[in-house]
Amino acid sequence: MKYDYWKFLLLGYIGMISSVIAAQNTTNQPISMYGVGELSASDGGRYAGMGNIGLALNRPGFQNTLNPAAITRMDTTCFTFDVGAAISYARYSFLSEHSSNFAGNPNRFSLGFRVMPRWYFIAGVNPYSSVGYMIQTEEEIEGMPGSYLYSLFEGSGGLYRFYLTNAFLLGKGLSIGLNVGMVRGKITQSETQEGAVVEYESSKRAFYADLGLHYEYAPSGGRTRWAVGLVFAPSFPIAHDNTLTYTNSSTSEGVDKDYSSRRQYLPMHCGVGLSLTTERWVVEADYNYVDWSHNTSAYTSLKYENQHKVNVGAIYITHPRKPRSTEWMGGIGVSNSYINLKGGRMRYWETSLGVSFPIRYSFLSLGASWREQLNSRSELMQESRFSLNLNLTFGERISRSKLK
Repeated sequence: MKYDYWKFLLLGYIGMISSVIAAQNTTNQPISMYGVGELSASDGGRYAGMGNIGLALNRPGFQNTLNPAAITRMDTTCFTFDVGAAISYARYSFLSEHSSNFAGNPNRFSLGFRVMPRWYFIAGVNPYSSVGYMIQTEEEIEGMPGSYLYSLFEGSGGLYRFYLTNAFLLGKGLSIGLNVGMVRGKITQSETQEGAVVEYESSKRAFYADLGLHYEYAPSGGRTRWAVGLVFAPSFPIAHDNTLTYTNSSTSEGVDKDYSSRRQYLPMHCGVGLSLTTERWVVEADYNYVDWSHNTSAYTSLKYENQHKVNVGAIYITHPRKPRSTEWMGGIGVSNSYINLKGGRMRYWETSLGVSFPIRYSFLSLGASWREQLNSRSELMQESRFSLNLNLTFGERISRSKLK
């Protein structure tokens, strides 16, 4: 077997980076203290430079995690691996105060192959949400002018999604797919006040599934193709194993016990995408709706809001006649936050750029995105974030004897 040493060197480099940054929080957003944390905007991938787009995208060498039906163009002669990592820099503003945060994490690992002539399979893992914040408050003690009570609130952790994807090619241009798996992880939150520390540790797990459909049509058998993708994910309850720990620096006594928390659910999600493919261009528009109505808040100042996301992106193929070509891509998107604080709605706009280079039988992809948080009220926190995704897609050939 012939080894591509540059490939394993790059994988080792990504692994080294991932081992370092995986220990860090992948966000430093105060609103991540609510619910399951800040949801992952994207799991990277070869077309991360298009933004969070892919419901109607079914392309050779692309392991689509957004629509389980759109993977039926994987290479039929090899196992396809997808690995990636992301780094980001965020700046936060609240009234006259400013802070910044640098974070990173591995954001994608998957393996895909064709099981039978019309049956395709992917197994993988990617981030689902992350928690990371540190808030310090100062409150004057009533009746004691000049004396203050200091409190510190901290949180870390997050959830990962483990999934198995099966897609079936039913006929010319028509495929269906099913994702099943688990969302699980651990979230730790603490409150510190005058030497007393209360820590809440919650291990969470939930079943996950979504259904997908993809249909492609080429008018008059030409090179121009239209495609539509549909996806639906029902809501599932999240199970909790919760532990409360109390310690105080002024005494050796402590408390370690279980505690109950408000029931949480994975949101219901449905989406539709439409794409147009020509010899040199791929253009797609996606709409996603995320329903949080099953979740309720324990805070009077906070409520959950259903999300609407609209994304438009394009790919430019530099050498369409070649089996593998450099591809340039870009995209824009708008969405709203699922968190409403004190009646203030938070919205986001995002723009992305990227490129995918063929290297022998592999693709090395880079994607950069800029996200700006647009709030309806100036007293809400403002966020600006720059992210960089690095992704490697490569295949390991299957011998002819295995294919028979």
